[in-house]
Amino acid sequence: MQKRAIGLQIVMWVLCLIFMMPLYWLFVSSVKSDAEITRFPPTFWPESFQWSNFAEIWSRLDFTQTFFNSIYVSTSTTILIAMFSTFAAYALSKKHIYGKDIMFMVLVGTMTVPPPALLLPLYFIIIKLGMYDTLHSLILPFSVTVFGIFFMKQYMDDIPDELIEAARIDGCGEFRIFFQIIAPLIKPAVTTLIIIEFVNNWNSFTMPLVLLQSEDKYTLPLKLAMLSSESVAIPWSQILAANLLTIVPVVILFIGLQRFFIKGIMDGAVKG
Repeated sequence: MQKRAIGLQIVMWVLCLIFMMPLYWLFVSSVKSDAEITRFPPTFWPESFQWSNFAEIWSRLDFTQTFFNSIYVSTSTTILIAMFSTFAAYALSKKHIYGKDIMFMVLVGTMTVPPPALLLPLYFIIIKLGMYDTLHSLILPFSVTVFGIFFMKQYMDDIPDELIEAARIDGCGEFRIFFQIIAPLIKPAVTTLIIIEFVNNWNSFTMPLVLLQSEDKYTLPLKLAMLSSESVAIPWSQILAANLLTIVPVVILFIGLQRFFIKGIMDGAVKG
């Protein structure tokens, strides 16, 4: 058993190193010159650190404004998704609603529709609502997702109905039941959903490309794509420096919520 445990630890460390290699390469490349990045054979450590890459890309991207746009859109959308998806999942899982099973099946069925098929209708709806070229066009239409409802409902189905009925007998109203009984029990699932949806919105490129026109409203993925098409010689060192800066919020969020995220994934995997 001891040899098996040691072997398992070795395998885990090897896998950890493999998964960490892209992050290591991103860091070392962000502080190299363009000439050194494209050199063959590649260098695994910078010959000279080009810390100026970060200052140059910060100015070139108007990074403060662009970073704020991404944070504002991703945070607002994620909060709304977590809130509305949780409310909807509670109603579909615990409330007696006529035809809710059919409603849920229809909702899940919409997940099979390819997102590109919805681009044109969504574009015209956004224009009619007067939200085109605003950050709200990236928030309100995406404030609830079928995946979020499905994910939260599967988690809530494991909460015993007897617990809710006992609370009702004790005189608790629906809001008190939800916030004092249900909410603490689903904290791991909500945390998992927040991380997943924040990353999805943070990395979103297609929707900002379609719904935004003014450069001062661009999000980071869109701004980076525009930067790579500005000139024939792509400034790889600056682009990699910008990529390193863009993953910082995601890493901080995951580290801060890691304990709940792992618990949510494990609880969702082992149902019953």
